[in-house]
Parts: sequence; C-alpha cells; structure tokens
Amino acid sequence: MLSFLCSSCIIISYGDSMKRTVAILMALLLLLTPVKVAARYGTKVIDGNLNDWATSDLVATGRDSGLQGANLDKLYIAWDDEYLYIAIKTNNTANWKVAYGIGIDVGPGGFTGSESGDSWGRKINFTREIDYEVYFWWDGKIWSDAFNHWNGTDWEKYSISEIGGEYAYTGDSSSGLQVLEVAIPWSALGGKPEKIAIITWIAGEEGSSAVDTLPVDPSIDYSNINGEWTDADMLSNFIEISLTKVIDGNLDDWNKAELVAQGVPSGIEGANLDRLYVSWDSNYLYIAIKTNNTAKYWPDYGVAIDVNPGSGIGGTYDPWAKKIYFSGTYLPDYIIYAEAQDGALTWVGLCKWDGNEWITGTNLNSVGEYAYIGGDNGIQTIEIKVPWSALGGMPEKIAIIAWVAGNEDGNSAVDTLPVDPSIDYSNINSEWDDEDTLTNFAELEIPKPLPDLAVSITGPSVIPVNKEVEFTITVKNLGAVEANDFNVTVYLNNTIVANKTLSLAPKNETSFKVNITVTSEGTYELRAVVDEDNIIRELNEDNNEASLLIKATWMGKIEVDGNPDDWPKVNVAENSYTVVNGTFIWIDAKGDQRHDKDPYLPGKSSSHADLVELGVTKDDRYIYFLFVFENMSNIKIGDNGATFIAVPIDYKSGGANWFAGEMDTRTVISWDIQMVVNLGTSDFKGQEYAVSGAGNDVNSILYFLDADGNVISLDALIGVNLSRNTIEVRIPVSALEGAKEFNFQVATGFSYGPAVWNFGDPFNNDKVSDIVDTISLTTTEEELKDNVPHYYVEITLNSGVESAKLVNYKVLEEERRKREAVNSFITVTRYYGLNVFPRLKLKFNELIVELSNETLPPALEAKIRDYESQVIELSKLYEEGKDELQRKALISGSVKVYKAYTRLLRIVREMQMILEKVRSGEISWEKEMEELKSKLGKEIDGDLTDWKVEPIAEDTEGYGQDGANIKELYVNYDDNFLYIALVTDNKASWRVAYGIALDYKEGGYISGGDAWGRKIDFARGVDAQLYFFWNGEFFGNPGTNNITSAQLILWTGTGWEYKNLDEVGFYAYTGGEEGLKTLEIAIPWEVLGGKPEKIYVVAYVAGQAPGDSAVDMLPLQDAVKDNEPGSEWGDEDYVTTFAEIQIS
Repeated sequence: MLSFLCSSCIIISYGDSMKRTVAILMALLLLLTPVKVAARYGTKVIDGNLNDWATSDLVATGRDSGLQGANLDKLYIAWDDEYLYIAIKTNNTANWKVAYGIGIDVGPGGFTGSESGDSWGRKINFTREIDYEVYFWWDGKIWSDAFNHWNGTDWEKYSISEIGGEYAYTGDSSSGLQVLEVAIPWSALGGKPEKIAIITWIAGEEGSSAVDTLPVDPSIDYSNINGEWTDADMLSNFIEISLTKVIDGNLDDWNKAELVAQGVPSGIEGANLDRLYVSWDSNYLYIAIKTNNTAKYWPDYGVAIDVNPGSGIGGTYDPWAKKIYFSGTYLPDYIIYAEAQDGALTWVGLCKWDGNEWITGTNLNSVGEYAYIGGDNGIQTIEIKVPWSALGGMPEKIAIIAWVAGNEDGNSAVDTLPVDPSIDYSNINSEWDDEDTLTNFAELEIPKPLPDLAVSITGPSVIPVNKEVEFTITVKNLGAVEANDFNVTVYLNNTIVANKTLSLAPKNETSFKVNITVTSEGTYELRAVVDEDNIIRELNEDNNEASLLIKATWMGKIEVDGNPDDWPKVNVAENSYTVVNGTFIWIDAKGDQRHDKDPYLPGKSSSHADLVELGVTKDDRYIYFLFVFENMSNIKIGDNGATFIAVPIDYKSGGANWFAGEMDTRTVISWDIQMVVNLGTSDFKGQEYAVSGAGNDVNSILYFLDADGNVISLDALIGVNLSRNTIEVRIPVSALEGAKEFNFQVATGFSYGPAVWNFGDPFNNDKVSDIVDTISLTTTEEELKDNVPHYYVEITLNSGVESAKLVNYKVLEEERRKREAVNSFITVTRYYGLNVFPRLKLKFNELIVELSNETLPPALEAKIRDYESQVIELSKLYEEGKDELQRKALISGSVKVYKAYTRLLRIVREMQMILEKVRSGEISWEKEMEELKSKLGKEIDGDLTDWKVEPIAEDTEGYGQDGANIKELYVNYDDNFLYIALVTDNKASWRVAYGIALDYKEGGYISGGDAWGRKIDFARGVDAQLYFFWNGEFFGNPGTNNITSAQLILWTGTGWEYKNLDEVGFYAYTGGEEGLKTLEIAIPWEVLGGKPEKIYVVAYVAGQAPGDSAVDMLPLQDAVKDNEPGSEWGDEDYVTTFAEIQIS
C-alpha cells in the first residue's frame, strides 16, 4: 500500500499496483501550500490530548521560530453540529510568559486594527475583518482566557466558559505550553456559517506583537525573530474552511483536503476524469467528480462505495450490465450510476447489494441530491449528496472508486478515479469493450465517535491516624458516545476498598465517596481504575487510572482540614482580639479590604481575600494558624486571582523585611521564616477542598521561606475548605528553635503564579503595595497610605498561647522618636546651650557698640532699644534654667535654657543683618523707594478701577489662545512716572513671557534677538523692554501660576542693561489657575532718562524660552497672524505697528 500525508490532505490509501504517473501527480500536489482547506467533521474530546485528531484535521504546519518558549508547530481544526474545535501543538522547550491568540472571521464586517492594538492591546492588525479573538495568557499554566467579540465599535469581552466553551492543555513551568485544545459553540459565533477563516499566533505582553503564526504569515520576519516582539504586524494568511456543501455543480466550496484522487489524461475527449473529492458530516456523504471533457459523449458515470472494506461482503459485478467486476479487498455495497446524454445527466440512480444481487431503480433524488454542470463540452462536474441512512449508517471507514464507461450493456470502464491498473491508457480505445476488474479503491477512515472514560481522586493528601476520612472518586465520559456497564475499582495499596459498575452518557460525569481509615503512620497509595479489563473501546486508554499518595500522621489539638469547628468561638468586637483556652483569636472588620481589582476577579469580588478571623494556638508538637475569610465561594483552587497569604514570623534577632509574592511593600518586623499560602497553585486546580503537606517550591499550595529567600523544608500541613471559607496551617514547634515568644504579620493578596496581582504598574514591580487585607484598626486602604502595614501580633507561648498583644509599629516608632528627641534636646541644651548663651550675649554687646556709631532711622533706633530690653529678660530666664539643670530638673531647665539661647541667637542675627544693611547702603535704598512710592499717582495693586483713560490698543477680533490672550493695553503718565497696564482674557495658565517694547528717543534696538532672546524684530528702534515670566503649565508639567521674574531692560546702543523692575519701579498683577488677568506697572521717568515728548508702545505674549516668538500682540498686527495659531510659537516676527502717546 502507498499512503500520502500532507497538511491539506486526508489519509488516503491506494492499491499496490497504482500507476507511477498518479504517484508523481500526487507528490506534486503535496508540495502546494493551500489557502483554502477543509477541516473534517467530527467531535473532539477536549482533554489536552491529540489522540482523537486525525491527519485530515491538520490544516497548517509551522516554521521553527527559534524561540524556545514561543514556537508553534501544528494547527488542527474540526467541527460538528454544535462546536468548532481548534487544537494547537507547539515545539516549545522552555516556559515563557506569552499570549496565545486566535483570530476568527465568520462573515462580512469586523475588526481590522487600531492604534491601540487588538482586544488584548497587542500590535496586531488584519487584512481580513475578524469577528472574534480568543486569547490565553501562559506562564507555567494558563492564567486567564478570553473570548472577545467585535460588535462594530468595540470589543465585548467574555471568558471561554461564559460563552459555553471549554479548553484543556498540557504543559508545565519548565517546557511551556505543549498542546492547547479549544471548543467554541457555534451559538457563540452567531451560528454555523458556510465558511470560516482562522489564524493563530503567539505574542508577548501588552504592546507587543506576534512572533510566530499558524499558518506562517509573511508579516513575521523569521530571519530577525527577536525584532518581532515590538514591531507591528498585519496578519493576512488565514486558513479558510468550508463548513457547508451546496449541491449545485459548482466545486468552489471543495478544497484540496477533500481531494482523494487525481486522474491522468485518458485521451478520450468526452470521457476524461480529472478529480474525485469526498467529504462527510454526521448526516451525509458528499462526492464530487470533475472531468476534463471537451466533447459531449453519451457515457455512464459510476461510483462504487464499499462501507465495510476488507469484509469480503459486497457485489462482484456491475449492476448496469457493464463488463466491470470487483474482487479482493474492496467489494462495493452501493453503486451510484449517472447517465449522460448531450452534455446533460438524464438519470442518476442508487444501486444496493442485498447480499445476493443488486437492487436497482432507486432515483437518487428520492433519497439524496445531485447536481452537475454540462453542455457542449460534455459533463464538467457532478456533485452527489447521499444520506448515511441510505448507506446503512455512518461506517468507521469507506472505500470508493469512480469511473466512466460506455452507455451500452457490455461496455466497460475507460477511465477511473483513483487510476486503476485495469485501464490500459496506452491502448485507450480498446477499453470501451474489454473486461475490467477494479481494485484500486481510495480508502478513507471516518472517525467514529467513541466514549472516553477518565477518572480522578480528590481528597486530602495528609490524613490523621485512626480517623475515617472521605475521598471522592470522579469518573467522566469525555467522549461523544455513551459508555455502559463499566467497572471502577478503588485500591488502598493493593487492597480493594470499593468496586462500582457505572454507565455514563457522553459529556457527563458521576462521583462516589470512599471512606478510608488507617491505623498507623506512613505513606499509602489510593488508586482508582476505570474499565480495568479494557472492555470499553475508547478514544484514549491512557486516562483510565488515577492515584493519590496519602501521608498518615498524628492528629494534635487541631485537625487541619479547613473546618474551623475545633477552634473556640468568641464574641468580641471587630478589629479586636482575645486569648481564650490557650488560643489567640483576632476578629477583623468585614469588607475592609481593598476593592480596586473586584471587576477583574472571579465572581467580580475580593471577598475571598477579606480576612475576618485569625487564630493561633499550640500543643506539644505544633503551632496552629487559622485564617477565615468573608466568602470564598467565588474561587476554586488554581484560579488566577485566588487567595494568597504571606505570614512573616520573627522569633530571633536579625532577619528580612520583605513580603513574599513580590508585594511591593515591606514588613515592620525583621522576620526569620515566612509562611506562604498560595491557592493559585495548579496542584489542586478546580478543587474546593485540599489537605497537603508543605511543598519545596513557590508554586506549592504551602511553602516556607528563610530570610535569604530560599524555600525551606518543614513538616507542615495545610487544610483548605472553600465552602467553609477557611484555611488552617500547622507548623512544628521546632521551627521556632525553642523560642517562647514570636511576632508575626499577615498580608493577603491575589495569586498570580508564584507572585500576586499588582495594584500599581500591571506588569512590573513598583512602589505601590499589593496587599489586599491585613491586620489593622482601620481599612486596608487607609492603613497602606504610606505603603506599609504597621500592625503586628506578639505571641507568648507556654502549653498554648499564654498571652498576645497587638502592636502598632507606627506608634512605637513615634514614641521612640519622641524619646530620642527629648534626650537629644536635653543633651544639646546641657552641653551646647549653656555654653553658647554667654558667647551670644558678648556678641550682642559688641553689636550694640557698633550700631551706636552709625546713623539709624528712628524706627531702627527704637528696635535696638527693644532688643536691649528683651536680652535683659532672656538673661534672667537663662540663669533660672541653669539653676534647674544643676538641681537635675532636666526637662524644665533645658526648656528655659533653650528658649533663652535660641531667642538671643535670633536677636543677634537680626542685628547683624541691620548692621550689614546700614553699611551697604540698602537702608538708604529702601528709604529712597519709600520716598519714590509716595510720589505715585496711582496705587499699583493690579486693580485697574482707578484708571480713568481709554485703552490705547484693544483686540476687537477675538484673537488669541487660551493661555496667551491680551485684550487691552493702557498707557498713562504724570510728572514722575510712566504707567502701563495690560488686561487679558486668558482661560488657562500657560508658561509664557509677557513683553512690552518702548521707543522714546532716537536710535534703539531693531533686530538680532531681543532682550530675552525672542525672535522679535522691530520697525522702530526700541529703547527699552519690560519682560515678565509667567510660570504656568508647560506640556503637562504644572507651574506655580505666578510671575517669577520681572525686568526692565535698557538699550545702551551696543547691548542691553538689565535691571530688576522691583528695584527701580513698581508692578502688581492679578491671576492664578487661569493665567495672568491684569498687570499694572509704574516706571520712573528718571530711570528712562527723562520725560520725552512722545512714546511708542507695543505689548505681546511670547513663548517661554529663547528662540520662541510672539503669538499675540497689541496693537494687533500681521506679525502674529501670518501663520496658524499653533505655528506662531516658533516663527520670526517683525513688529511694524506701535501705539503712539503724546506726552504733554
């Protein structure tokens, strides 16, 4: 036999003597890479095992990506009346954190791409309009799954289970995902379409792109594969699958995977077969024939079907009296004949072998359907649809051959599909009347639905000696066919402890209980075997046995089983504790946990991490811990986001200060060992109950860490019962190395593999605590304001818990700081203040002498006299404090000495400043400014109500921008001052510079960069500029919303002379969060060189940095209007229009 396999072909077997020509043609066919394929009809078991997937279901083979943890290998697709089945096989050899995505297009319209990425934020776009995305996040296991539907404007997001689907996988934290199977109900896809297109890929975290695809897509550059993580991909190479056959003679909905035979040229114009296609679903067998006819002969077309190949049962001769015979392996049970005349089919009949002879005369249209295309070139195609019921039901395999023969009795075959050795193509004209025995049928396997029995055991892996313990045996039928009367046998070691006979419908399960009691400590094996004698034929025989190793151990004061009934019941208020009968019990407030992540958690609730009761007790061997939560019904063990508990324990000096699970916070105790409970473990995935010993890695349900972060081995035990909202843990007393006292903290979180969900940056550790609940007298949110949980419990042990104390580390720290501050205060005062005061008094006397030699204003002379009076009183206070310190009244004495020397120090410093001002002339300048201020004709306060003049320039066009919008420019004067005022209509506070240019004499600056480096040139020579820097917001960087610099700059003829405006003149303003509102300025004429006859003024707003230009101006002119407003900031401005003011 010769067998051919390819990614786009089903399994086909031909007879030994098939012609070499056909082999060559088929080999060439296998080299083609199909775009359209046909997944086979058939129900699949979703168990992570590919045993029930046939080669005919393989639709794409991948290319080696070279990435150890992101390497797709094969894509399988199948379907039945209820589900679409997809299976992915990888060649991964390492565990990487990656996303597996599947894009599905079911019809017109859909998502092609967006700047924000696809439904999971990956930079993946599509040439087709996809309607659905399926996603899985892998990191040692599948942590999350998604079924996302594009509704035309946005993604509707569901889980696989929410839409009635299911998935299963194989893989682990060392080698990564190996196999992924998914079943999606057609109802979730809007019903079963006529065809569907699919592509699958691997990507990284959010913001990444595809690094490997099935089918291989041209957007993936495998020669630069490491660059693929961050580029953007446009996926185009979808697999297109036809799901429904339309019997219309058009073979466009037939694909290469359904091609079972290709012919050779017969050399006969009207009897030249080209291709034979076969397909099926649960109800029908479909057959299609394509010819290469170029003339309209009157031949008969025959198709023989053997529904039980190799049985030796079937017809050996032709039902239409042709000289066509059958022998050997394949004997047809049914033959379909079609009579052709003048390029049309005039009759199509179904013939059935009854065991002795052929029953003919059944019109095919009475049981099935057919269609053809014909005409002047003869018959071109024939399509046939036959119900399995007309063929005796769906068999496990069929064999088929098609031929064309003459239309008279006694004629024989002249061409066949597959090519048969009985046809002599080298002497084809003699074939019309010879005798042909056809043997080279195409044999096709039709996967028959079978049951698939699987068994599992749930129960504790650690049990107490001499106590009956219940285990649950669960049997599932994963297959599509009922399994009847099979046995389930349960063994403890080699002794049968239970035996059941069961029956199970497809996709159903049943459970029964087994009670076990052991009388001595040790390790036992509990084993369950289903269909031990292999009486039931199944899809997979490798899942019929399950075993559980059980450790039997001594039971102490508390049975660690997740049942809190053996702990004392107490009646205390929330956020308080008691010690009763050697047991510490803390009652925590309900609902005080953080709720930020509730929308993303199982059941959209964080109640499974809301600690409501905490207990500690002890016996001779063990210390026991109790954790009770508000409600754990929303989770199962193994869920992403399941409960995580970190308990740092401090029993000796030294230790670490971090929480397990990468919680982005620190402990306030220096701990020596840390107990970690991780219900996100895969060890008991899907269960509500578990009893287990401590593990040796961070993926265990219970493990312990030392201060260096190493997992340490402890003979500890955990009991979890989600239905009781309880977790119990016991640790050996020896773990505390004989310590009679220990401190501990508690922090809960949401499990994500070995770590917890982040509350800050979703993908990286940061400075935002990830604790969900902790012991506190307030809410967890309030407790973590500084990112640290401050409360811990002190436990003192005897035969049980002797005493306990709740400690607020923040209070301890505050008390310690106060003690240190008081001690430091006393020390500094005694050894510093006592010695410093006499030296300060001596310095004071020296300053009195120096100031007495200076001419002082009367106000300062009065101030010096007041200082002298204060120092007399401070000397008395110093002597009192000194005396009290000698009498050991340390605090009161220190306070008096401290007050005396600190106040004297302040007086001495103020007197030194007065002396420096007097000698520098600053006192004289201040006096001059006061005198100058007295000459002002206006109050410079930013309030323009005292201005009685009209604006000299006004914006009447509504020009300007939100934070750069001048509306009115005012100018006034008197004999002493030039007054200028601005009014704005700002709506925002931007970081800008306000400038005013003055021309009042010959010459002046024209071009080359103004006084503050803005790109502003002038048609008139500018003699002075005023500049004000408004410190507002700048591209998201907030400012102080005020003027931080104000200068008057004078042109010297060769450069600029800069003066701080408040040293030579006066200004005031109003404004704030909406920017500058008013600006009022007074400049002495004397500073400008005297009062001129006229002055020219222009005001403007410019950018915040040198090199910027003006964006608004009064008088308003083309200099700020020659570009779009957003482009004005960096252009070059030439000012031509000034406001002219005559000075009288």
